[in-house]
Amino acid sequence: MSTGSRHYLKSAFNARPLGMFVAPNWILLGVFTLLGLLNWGFWVLGAGVELAYLFLLVNNARFRQHVDSQEAARLQAPTRERIEAKLARLGREDRARYEELRGRCERLLRDPHGDAAAMAVQRGALDRLLWMYVQLLRSRGALESLLREAASRGEDEEALLRQAQGLGVQQASADKQLGRSLAAQEELLRQRAARQVEARSKLTQIEAELRRIEHQVELIREEAVISADPSAMSLRIDAVSTGLNETMSWLRAQPELDAMELLDEAPELLEASSDARTAGRR
Repeated sequence: MSTGSRHYLKSAFNARPLGMFVAPNWILLGVFTLLGLLNWGFWVLGAGVELAYLFLLVNNARFRQHVDSQEAARLQAPTRERIEAKLARLGREDRARYEELRGRCERLLRDPHGDAAAMAVQRGALDRLLWMYVQLLRSRGALESLLREAASRGEDEEALLRQAQGLGVQQASADKQLGRSLAAQEELLRQRAARQVEARSKLTQIEAELRRIEHQVELIREEAVISADPSAMSLRIDAVSTGLNETMSWLRAQPELDAMELLDEAPELLEASSDARTAGRR
């Protein structure tokens, strides 16, 4: 017996309809066991009924699909927990912005007449696009936090440059050893100021990429309504994902942004909508 068949058999043996605390199969076995104490023939009858019950249930397509979906959910649980942990670190406005885009992506997949294979490809592409969006939101939040903390300590760009200029003035009257120390401090302050300038520039870039994704999803929706070609949506999403690769490479190269903690491969963010669509077809 294959591993898959054993898994279905185990699930059939312990299957419980919604609302029942005990599997009907256990009750059936208990009844025949007690009856067999009175007449051993009930054990033979019970064995036959048990085998027939398991055979019918294991070979039922709907039951196997239900078992497969439960197993998939179990395997995805750790990933879902990591996703929720990442999303929980978004600010309220960023989380609302993500949920709005996710809802728009889900609506793109609500096509009861769409080809299953094409819809699966489209869902995967939308997952990649949506995960890039999450990465951008996380990275933007980290940059904003970095700048806020610097400002709260009185170490924003302007303050750092003023301190650097003050150290430059002190070097004129300092001895050689002190002058080297002051020059090193001045250089560090100017580097920190330059990093803040870069951070503000990247904030502008990230915001532009966020809006680009939002507009792209809306364009995909509009083209999906106009175009009858089911592959058009997937091709356009792949094109957008390719265009964002440069931004993602930059994000991963920034250790202070904590972007490397994010999953490299896009997780399934839209599986709930897919399940709902499948249920709607039944």
